[in-house]
Amino acid sequence: MPRTVDTVGDWYYFPLGIAYVSAAMKAQGFHISTLNLNNIPGDIETIIRDKIIEEKIEIVATGGLTFQINSIKNILRVVKKIDPTIPVIVGGGIITSAPIAAMKALELADFGVVGEGEITNGELTRALEDGSSVCDIRGIVYRHEGEYVVTPSRPEITDLDTLPFPDYEGFGFEKILERVASLQGINEKNTITMLSSRSCPYRCTFCFHSSGKKYRQRSLDNFFQELDLLVSKYGIKYLFIADELFAHDKERVKEFCSRIKQYNIKWWAQFRVSDVTQELVEMLKDSNCATMGFGIESADNRILKSMKKYITIENTEKALELVYNAGIGIQGGLIFGDVEETIETASNSIEWWKRNSRYGLTLNFISIYPGTPLYINAVKNGIIENEVNFINAGCPVINVSKMTHEERSWLGEQVVTLPQQGLQEPLNISNVLFDLDKGVISLTGECASCGNSTRWDTIRFFTRNVLQCSRCGRKHKIPILPELIQRIDRNLQEALANYGKIVCWGVNDYFTDIVRCSDVLKHENVFFVDRSEFKQGSKISGKEIFSPQIIETLNIEFVVIPVVAFFPVISGEIETCFRSVKKVVNITEMFME
Repeated sequence: MPRTVDTVGDWYYFPLGIAYVSAAMKAQGFHISTLNLNNIPGDIETIIRDKIIEEKIEIVATGGLTFQINSIKNILRVVKKIDPTIPVIVGGGIITSAPIAAMKALELADFGVVGEGEITNGELTRALEDGSSVCDIRGIVYRHEGEYVVTPSRPEITDLDTLPFPDYEGFGFEKILERVASLQGINEKNTITMLSSRSCPYRCTFCFHSSGKKYRQRSLDNFFQELDLLVSKYGIKYLFIADELFAHDKERVKEFCSRIKQYNIKWWAQFRVSDVTQELVEMLKDSNCATMGFGIESADNRILKSMKKYITIENTEKALELVYNAGIGIQGGLIFGDVEETIETASNSIEWWKRNSRYGLTLNFISIYPGTPLYINAVKNGIIENEVNFINAGCPVINVSKMTHEERSWLGEQVVTLPQQGLQEPLNISNVLFDLDKGVISLTGECASCGNSTRWDTIRFFTRNVLQCSRCGRKHKIPILPELIQRIDRNLQEALANYGKIVCWGVNDYFTDIVRCSDVLKHENVFFVDRSEFKQGSKISGKEIFSPQIIETLNIEFVVIPVVAFFPVISGEIETCFRSVKKVVNITEMFME
């Protein structure tokens, strides 16, 4: 499992795909050794080398999503350095969405698994063991005589109940339970991720379903059998259901609510606004559903039609009001930059967001990921000129809209400034405990809406997290402590003295709020950069956001990364593309004394 955390010890979304494949391989009789790099501090090369030598590893398999390419490439580089003859298999969305381009970008991968890997990995591994041909194995990509070959696709797994439960134990899942999720308002220990279905019945233009095109659901008996095992073993307090769409079958949801209620645990799932009714909301509230996730995307029906969302803003307004009034948390946001987006449609969505800021919706730009209709059109139209370079850059936000540079810059400023302005801090904050060396805070506060007192523990700074009221679900922002700003300013001032110039790479709404409070971040020799074409040219606190090219232009040697979740992605690109940089730090290192 690739290291996706910026610091070992942080909470992360446990990637179920690789855990499902590991469990399936074990069930097929293979000797599987597992390694979760998110749990083991230290040098990755040393960790992998020790594992390969001690256990006489013959084949290495890994995988993930496209934006995790640097973490995956690091594993490939290390394995081939240790023993170039070890075959390496890569799976997950990175391969499935663009098999040949991804293999070219990864360079050192020997085989790619296209689609679900539980059966394919077993067949491929058996062939490698036996020394037999792989050409008849469905659902793989490999190099043959200097060219990449993609075999016919494998049929999707229809009966999900036939699959063994994910290999939680093999990847040290118990360690993640000790950590507070601190994401999307969860803020709980003993949070577990489960799947009750695969894929989605809809085909939005910005989505790619790496688990297949056909929507399939597990039986609830099978789901709750797994949950029973997890509850008895791990003492689960919060269940994150990672389905792309959970509430497609209303009768199934009704049965699920009836059965989950007895566990007395909070849970989170993804819904469609067009499916929300008063009856559904009441069922969910009664069954301890803490948060409902929604793909809202736009407040302009023309854009929703272009995206093939098959919802309207009227659906959204009705659903959000019902959920908000019921005291269930809301997770969702608007994404800008569709092919039909204009300054008019974007402004409509911004104004709608301002009128409805109580819902705490996020603002983002569309990411053009491989395999999506948006990506296919961008390649066809020459907007993405080189697929391999685009994937290697982590799929940065690009412009496929109808907006001019000036219009995009205006929109970028709205996106990176408004969300924090729409949130209040909790009232009457007390019992504050903070550990700036670890970048976390604990506090008690009263809800700005209902007055309920809630305790939030071990909340991480520099994530787009929120503090959610335990009674009504109202979102609040994480307070910015004066001590935090003082430490950041002191350490940045020292870096300026040593290096002359500093780049902060990655601008979101939380960082924008930090800039507002900081003196040193406003210094003329501190530069802000972002890969997003929409943010470039925007200004925060009077300072322009540049493209990363300014690093090379000004020969900058010191880079701070404020978006901690993307530290592996950005730091990997800097290491590869910007040789002038001598030091790259996570902004949490600026907390240190």
